[in-house]
Amino acid sequence: MPESAVWLIVLWLFAVGGIVGSFLNVVVYRLPLGISIVYPPSRCPKCGKHIRWFDNVPIFGWIMLRGRCRQCHDPISVRYPIVEAVTASMFARLAVAELPQFLAIYPYHLLLLCTLLCAGLIEYDGHRPPLRLFVPALLVGVVAPLVWPALRPLTMWPDLPASLKGAVDGLAGVAVGALFGGIAWGAMPSPKPLGLLLGLICVGLFLGFPAVAVVAVLTALIELTQWLLGRVSRRLRIPSSLSLGIFTLGVIVFAAMTTSGSILWP
Repeated sequence: MPESAVWLIVLWLFAVGGIVGSFLNVVVYRLPLGISIVYPPSRCPKCGKHIRWFDNVPIFGWIMLRGRCRQCHDPISVRYPIVEAVTASMFARLAVAELPQFLAIYPYHLLLLCTLLCAGLIEYDGHRPPLRLFVPALLVGVVAPLVWPALRPLTMWPDLPASLKGAVDGLAGVAVGALFGGIAWGAMPSPKPLGLLLGLICVGLFLGFPAVAVVAVLTALIELTQWLLGRVSRRLRIPSSLSLGIFTLGVIVFAAMTTSGSILWP
C-alpha cells in the first residue's frame, strides 16, 4: 500500500477517534449517575436545549462556539474537546503502530484503551468507575482470543496447540493482573481503587501476564511518586486508571514496533 494512502487512513481514523471521544464524554458523565448513555440526546446542562448536530462536531464544534452554549451562552468545559483530541490522537497513534494487523488487533486494543480512559476520567471526577464500564472489555477479552489466539502475539506458551494458547494466556494474564490489583487494593487508602483492580485484570486478559506486570510496576511507581510528593493538588493528580491507560498504550505500541513493525516505521 502506498505510504500516502496509509496516511489518509490514519487521518480518517483520527476523525473517527474524535467521534468516539465525543461519545466517551457522554459515558464518563452519565454512567456514574446511572443515566442512559443513548437517550436523551446531548443537551446543555444549564438551559436543557439539545445540542445541534453541527455544534456537536468533535473539537471544532467547541472552537466554533467559542466554548459557550449557542442558546444560553453558558461556558462549556474545555475538557470536552481535550478528551476528543486525546482519543483521536490515540486512534491515530495506534494505527501507525498496528496498521499491518488492522483488522483484528487494532480494534481489540482500542476497546481496552477506551475503557481505561473512561475509568481514569471517572476517577478524576471523584467517582468510582462502575463494574458495568468494564463488562464489554471483559467479555471481549475472554471470548476473542479463544477464537483468534493471534490477538496476543507475544505468547509465552509457543509449544501449546493454538486452541489452548488463548485460554492459557488469558488465565495467566488475569491471575497476574488480579495479583497486582489486589496488592494495590490492600495498600492504597480509601476509597479503594476499583478502577485500578479491574483495569489491571483487563490488561492482563487482553495483553497477557508479561505486559500486565510491566504496566503494573510502572503505574505503581507513578502512584508512589505522587504519594511521596504529597504537595500536588488533588485536581492535578493523575488518577491510577489514567496512568494505567497511558502505560498500556506505550506497551502496545512498543510491542507492535518491535515484533512486526509498521510500514510507516523504518
